[in-house]
Amino acid sequence: MHYRIAVLPGDGIGPEVIREAVRVLEAVAGATGVRFTFAEAPIGGAAVDATGDPFPPETEALCLEADAILLGAVGGPRWDREPPARRPEAGLLRLRKAVGAFANLRPVRLHPRLAGRGPLRPEVVGTGVDVLIVRELTGGLYYGERGREPGPGGERAYDTMTYTTEEIERIVRMAFRLARQRRGRVTSVDKSNVLETSRLWRQVTERVATEFPDVQVEHLYVDNAAMQLVRNPGRFDVLVTENTFGDILSDLGAALAGSIGLLPSASLGSEGRPPLFEPVHGSAPDIAGRGIANPIGAIASAALLLRHACGLEREARAVEQAIDDVLAEGLLTPDLSGPGVPVAGTEDIGRAVARRARELLAPEPLEATGDGRSGEAGDGVAVAWIADAYGFRPVVLEAAGSEMAVPADGARGPVGDPIPVREEPATATTAAPGRAEQEAPSARRATGNRARVRKGA
Repeated sequence: MHYRIAVLPGDGIGPEVIREAVRVLEAVAGATGVRFTFAEAPIGGAAVDATGDPFPPETEALCLEADAILLGAVGGPRWDREPPARRPEAGLLRLRKAVGAFANLRPVRLHPRLAGRGPLRPEVVGTGVDVLIVRELTGGLYYGERGREPGPGGERAYDTMTYTTEEIERIVRMAFRLARQRRGRVTSVDKSNVLETSRLWRQVTERVATEFPDVQVEHLYVDNAAMQLVRNPGRFDVLVTENTFGDILSDLGAALAGSIGLLPSASLGSEGRPPLFEPVHGSAPDIAGRGIANPIGAIASAALLLRHACGLEREARAVEQAIDDVLAEGLLTPDLSGPGVPVAGTEDIGRAVARRARELLAPEPLEATGDGRSGEAGDGVAVAWIADAYGFRPVVLEAAGSEMAVPADGARGPVGDPIPVREEPATATTAAPGRAEQEAPSARRATGNRARVRKGA
């Protein structure tokens, strides 16, 4: 089996956490024989800096040719003054539209090791939380007509929320199908006491519910749903709602899990178009480059990729179990660790999950290779990652088992990687004028083509 993955590191901590997600996918490949081809491209603010466009045509073409898309994060204060069309978030909205992603799945699960570490008391979260938030992704306020116009009281701004019966039917029907695979309960969230779109939402949901007599359904107003999520999260199984409400409620889910850095997401849509997988968190520019970002949301998104894009349920469960095992061992990034608790870095977590996932999947015990760190058992990414204009790229290994090629800046990688990296030229994007002068000399020497292709075993 061979799958093509478009990797969009994005901005801020995006490259750091996506690197660890790729590491885990390559560990899965090394243990199972599945092949992944990873091709990297810019999006968001990094793409604005490189090309002037937050979603360049080259990136869109790469994504549409892939079997799945793995995204880091977009945005940051440095682009806050860009016009709306050049804002990093505009690139993300265009990506979702390009792949026809109408359903955003955001699982919220409390790991037993983390009970009591979030803002909710242990007696509130009980023995665990397991909620799947299904958010409609292509309608509502985010895609409706908007604008500003002069008026007698000054400027008037407006955003329009619209929904069609078809848009509601397809997302609600997906929620009911997912509930059949879980605990058989759907909570539909609206504001039908005020909004006409919500009244249509409730009517359509009630009609679709008749197709699933084995699934229980309830309706909650969005304000009550928010309160119930923090008062009694165990009552929820699958929660389905429109775009804006889903955006807010799924971030509230971070309070249930203990940190927004833990939460993954999958955006599914039109048949024949690649699904999109990304952590729920933002770009967190204040901690970017410090090696302390929590990569579990990105790694769990890779598990969703295995499940929904590749149909590899066993492999997806192994990655999720590996995450649980690593957390149970007490490896925690600063967002989760308490006073006096040792802190693990981004890379520490990624290597530990990759190693454990490979141990769960491999047919026989693995022996450590290399320097005991970058080439240790279960770690399929024994390469040096060089900062590029928009993310990261691997340094090419000359041959399996040989010493890594030394880049012009003298950086070296470990010896003995069982998974050599082969690089092929892919569609190039053109840097914006003056960009090369802004890069460090070592980055300019190492950059090469803007899109890189990377193959796992």
